[in-house]
Amino acid sequence: MLLSPILTSIQDIYENYLPLTEGNPASYIPELAKVNPDLFGIAICTADGQIYEVGDSQHLFTIQSISKAFVYGLALADHGVTAVMKKVGVEPTGEAFNSIVFDEVNNRPYNPMVNAGAIATTALIKGNSAEERFSRILTLFEDFVGHPLTVDESVYQSESETGHRNRAIAYLELNSGMIEQPIDEHLELYFRQCSILVSGRDLAVMSATLANNGINPITKKQVIEPDIIKSILSVMASCGMYNFSGEWIYKVGLPAKSGVGGGIIAVLPGQFGIGTFSPRLDELGNSVRGLKVCEDISSRFNFHLFDTHTLLDSIIHRQYNGSIVSSTKQRRQAEKEILEKEGKQIAVFELQGDLYFSTMEKLFRYLENLDPEIKYLILDGHFINNVNSSALFLLDQTKEELLKNNITLIVSNFDTNIIKTLLSKGWLDVNFSVDLDSALEECENLLLSKYLSKQIDKNKKLSLSEMDLLLEFTPPEIEIIKPLFEEIIYKEKESITVEGEEANQIFFLASGTATVYLKLLNGDKKRRLTTYISGTCFGELALFDRGNRYANIVADNDVICYVLHFEKLKILINNYPEIYLKLLEILGKNLVKKLRRNSAEIKNFSGVNILSRK
Repeated sequence: MLLSPILTSIQDIYENYLPLTEGNPASYIPELAKVNPDLFGIAICTADGQIYEVGDSQHLFTIQSISKAFVYGLALADHGVTAVMKKVGVEPTGEAFNSIVFDEVNNRPYNPMVNAGAIATTALIKGNSAEERFSRILTLFEDFVGHPLTVDESVYQSESETGHRNRAIAYLELNSGMIEQPIDEHLELYFRQCSILVSGRDLAVMSATLANNGINPITKKQVIEPDIIKSILSVMASCGMYNFSGEWIYKVGLPAKSGVGGGIIAVLPGQFGIGTFSPRLDELGNSVRGLKVCEDISSRFNFHLFDTHTLLDSIIHRQYNGSIVSSTKQRRQAEKEILEKEGKQIAVFELQGDLYFSTMEKLFRYLENLDPEIKYLILDGHFINNVNSSALFLLDQTKEELLKNNITLIVSNFDTNIIKTLLSKGWLDVNFSVDLDSALEECENLLLSKYLSKQIDKNKKLSLSEMDLLLEFTPPEIEIIKPLFEEIIYKEKESITVEGEEANQIFFLASGTATVYLKLLNGDKKRRLTTYISGTCFGELALFDRGNRYANIVADNDVICYVLHFEKLKILINNYPEIYLKLLEILGKNLVKKLRRNSAEIKNFSGVNILSRK
């Protein structure tokens, strides 16, 4: 079973910071001081709902100041941006979260992420009673996490009994006309919203909902409108980490919000959300481990808010296996039978778009569902535009996981600079192919080597009776047709057929290999169509249409062919019509097999095939 490189990475990060014991739980709220300081959890939720979590990610704790971002969104939904801006600004303060500092020029708190602004924001929440107002807040939070939530009543009571500084802030705001009565109701509403219980996993889903334009990736519900999401993320980016916000967005590059309960959320729009939990706080009120986790994740995967990507519905352009699509190399009948039966061990993923964290994460989800029989994997980069450092990191982790599971990886059509980078990372145990056809051929060769008792010697001269299309002929019949064939030797790089010349011969390859090349429209370049090996034949189509050659066939090395001129077939027609008909029937069946194979490949390419255990 393949292990996700995302999960193994956050597991590694978790283990790195588990021994970190700096900081202490918040003590100014007595109930918060009672929490086990060693609890530690990490969760990541992608914008389409995939969750990765380690440690105490499902342990419940109070959301505290992280609630400010979401209640701010509800206030915007209730009143609109213009009305809320009159009451609460969006400028960073450079002060601690509980500072009694106001924007006296505009007569409002500086932003909704500090206590003064959050109290003013909570005061804006509509409702006919305290109960109705809180119910609206709780329902919003439940929509963000996708399940019911409760309040830690003991923490709420503790906050209410000791929240003298917040009361002082609220009354100063009342005195200045920043908020209106009922002050006590606003405060109790604020204390209660901070006491809602969540887990690190819940925070990850909440932040992923922010990343997903307000649509909960689990329930698919539009929780809040996209325009409001932009406002929330903007304020989180500039003010979410208090007087550490500037350095945070510069270094980590993710809009974030912390809470003194030990939680932190961080968002990369369009891609994922992070939720961390560890009660040990630094002097600014931020979780020590949580900061380290976010910094490590951002550094490891090269995340940043301003590192944008083209989003595609799927990273997979096409996918199929080796029993459906084969290389253009012509195989002998015994090899064809093996590849038709065992070709499903070869999986091909043609990738598209940009490779970065989210697209690599989706790719690995496909890989996790690979059929257990698959032993060879081709990743083709022909349709890839850009690859960033986080994708290279995950690609490297994916390669290691494939090797652990005895799956051979072959990479084709990737940019030379990417290949150089991968080689510098130690990718010496991976095959790099210039094109997909070469990669398929390499996989087929590896697969065939497992099942063939002895390998075909391309330099060994086969007899006429050993030709695949003549295997059904009896020895007496071989003796009859043998004089009709001419044995011709072609030197390396010598043309066996030339495009445009009259087609009046069938070639049976006795030794060596020959490749078919088609001239492209510009006349200067050519493209390989297929390669023939000893035991196979070519030119038989001309027997049915008597046209001209459509391509050049060149000897890859010294080649021996048994050549049958069509004129010689008159001898069979006149003297051995049953042998002539047998030859025609075998040639016809061979062409039908090729057409069926080609039809199956075309049908496969008409849509994306999912390779899974299903």
